[in-house]
Amino acid sequence: MGMGNDMLEAYLFEMHSLLEQLDDLVLASEQAKTFSQEAVNEIFRIMHTIKGSSAMMEFGSLMTIAHRIEDLFYVVREKTMDAIPESLRPELFDLIFNSIDFFRAEIEKIENNEPLSTSIDSFLDKINSFNNKISGEGGEAAEAEAPEGGDAAPAADGAASAYGSPDFPYGIHVFFDEGVGMENLRAMMMVNAVKDFVDESQFDFYPPDVQMNPDTANFIIDNGFFLRFKTEEDRSSALPAVRDNGNVQNYQSFDYSAPASAEPELELEPAPAAPAAAQAPTAAAQAPTTAAPAQSAPAAPAAAQAPAATAGKQAHAKESLISVNLSKLDALMAVVSEIVITEAQVTASPDLKGLKLDNFTKAARQLRSLTDNLQDVAMSLRMVPVSGTFQKMKRIVRDMSKKLNRETNLVLEGEDTEVDKTIVDSISDPVMHIVRNSMDHGIEERKEDRIAAGKDPVGKIILAARQTGSEVIIEIIDDGRGVDGEKVLAKAIRQGLAQPGVDYSHKEILNFLLMPGFSTNTEVTEYSGRGVGMDVVKSNVENVGGTVSISSELGKGMTTTLKIPLTMAILDGMEVAVGRSIFTIPISNIRQIFKASDMHIIQDATHGEMIKIVDNFYSIVRAKDFYRIADGVDSFDHGVLLWVESGDNSFCLFVDELIGEQQVVVKPLPDYVNNYGIKNYGISGCTILGDGSISLILDVANIYSAQN
Repeated sequence: MGMGNDMLEAYLFEMHSLLEQLDDLVLASEQAKTFSQEAVNEIFRIMHTIKGSSAMMEFGSLMTIAHRIEDLFYVVREKTMDAIPESLRPELFDLIFNSIDFFRAEIEKIENNEPLSTSIDSFLDKINSFNNKISGEGGEAAEAEAPEGGDAAPAADGAASAYGSPDFPYGIHVFFDEGVGMENLRAMMMVNAVKDFVDESQFDFYPPDVQMNPDTANFIIDNGFFLRFKTEEDRSSALPAVRDNGNVQNYQSFDYSAPASAEPELELEPAPAAPAAAQAPTAAAQAPTTAAPAQSAPAAPAAAQAPAATAGKQAHAKESLISVNLSKLDALMAVVSEIVITEAQVTASPDLKGLKLDNFTKAARQLRSLTDNLQDVAMSLRMVPVSGTFQKMKRIVRDMSKKLNRETNLVLEGEDTEVDKTIVDSISDPVMHIVRNSMDHGIEERKEDRIAAGKDPVGKIILAARQTGSEVIIEIIDDGRGVDGEKVLAKAIRQGLAQPGVDYSHKEILNFLLMPGFSTNTEVTEYSGRGVGMDVVKSNVENVGGTVSISSELGKGMTTTLKIPLTMAILDGMEVAVGRSIFTIPISNIRQIFKASDMHIIQDATHGEMIKIVDNFYSIVRAKDFYRIADGVDSFDHGVLLWVESGDNSFCLFVDELIGEQQVVVKPLPDYVNNYGIKNYGISGCTILGDGSISLILDVANIYSAQN
């Protein structure tokens, strides 16, 4: 393929967003059990765009399928949904879903450089036979095929003779695609294209004032656009300019024949001399009801004149979006984090010790607040709403409800919560697993069981996201059977994950579900089994620094909670000293910092140390002993306790002293260090301090588990 990579990327980006729109549209329509007229127009438009872009990229199979579905929706639009019997509608919905899946599968192949499928005949037959069913034995379906080429178009003699010109007798009559918007500017662009082939003095066009007068767009929609040439050769040499224009629906040549009356003036109503024009070429004549697709809008300001009421709004809304390659954002983030480090090195430079520099301090403060702002902006660029991931789940729930025959509704909450792009990508799999789990194990198979348990016969899964400032919390809640602790424990013992005879708490039993190799389903189904259990979910979420926890009540349902840090790159940390080492603890993990004396400390039976805070006892980890640091404070009277928590774990960390709060850039540890399992000792990365020394960033959750 001779296409540039950028073209392909733009194509894939456009396809992804179009298919997402389609999915939402069809899901909503399926719930309403009908397509609204707007939805039909929108699908028609989306398929049209897919057809055009795929043709441009030379993906024949995608173009053909899109073209057929477009034809199908042309018929649906003409007949309206009322004419389609209820009994055929489920088939129509399935057909569209199948086509969405087909496009998705093909796009995945394109992304992986695999060859596209060539065998689309059976799918085409499906579409065509459905088309015949609704259009009454193929009569109208054949008509509905918008002719691709030139001369197949039905003759619009009325219009052609009305707008022919004796000076330029050889004409081409052009109809643009329905709903492309800004027909007058498209006509102007076509005229400019023709100038490449034919000298300006050798042809003219009608209506003549397309460039200046936006009202001509309506005339062109109704009557078409006329190019007129002096000689037949000029006309044929200009044909490529018309034929290769992506927005032309059909065109035909005509010759001037002297009409009975003189050439009528341009009227914005269809000229009375041209009654045939309005019906002649299929689809071109109906005034477009769909919004102009922004992709094809060459000029943003003109979009406001697009012929539909919604066009202006939509075109503008889309114009203000810009798609940026993720690697560029990564590079931006890297630069910003270097700026944060350098700023710390400049303002905390040891050379400045003891100097009173008022202007410098003022400028340094200003610099600090600007780097903060810069960092917030750079972060926010990477933030995307989780709605994309959430919307995909609707489709999964719909397909599984049908397959497993369990009616279930998916409720989305807080879907505009924003998370770092890399994190969104890594949670979409876990969320999908958990939703499938809820469908498979959670929602009861028989409605009778649900009714007997006093629940709504229709199952409910809630997918909720919310932000707490430092992390995003995603909950997947179902109102199904819940987890049977006894069964899980029995299975955990069978698999050697649990010790027989030990009294486990309900919470500990639920944690077995997250262990590798644990799958509660007895039979392997299409959706679960295969040993791909919740452990994959757990490792995926932990890879981005998050935690997974499950809570469940038998008979009431189950809730899985994912807690995920907003971003990985820069965090607010508390610098603490232990001996001569400096550690950084994320401020989001610190609940309280206080001093205690040796008399407050309680020893437990195993010589572990504990302290009582607000009616609760927390164990103490001495950082000095934990990291075996030679020098440092031993007596509690001289050090500081940090009460820290991560997830459900809470304990106190004992350090020598606090150095202060600092924004730090998280640098991952190099692989050769990670090979020693250093992550298991509560070290999640490192950062460079203002004086150039390195500080290790502590991961509170891992210190707790390594300690116990």
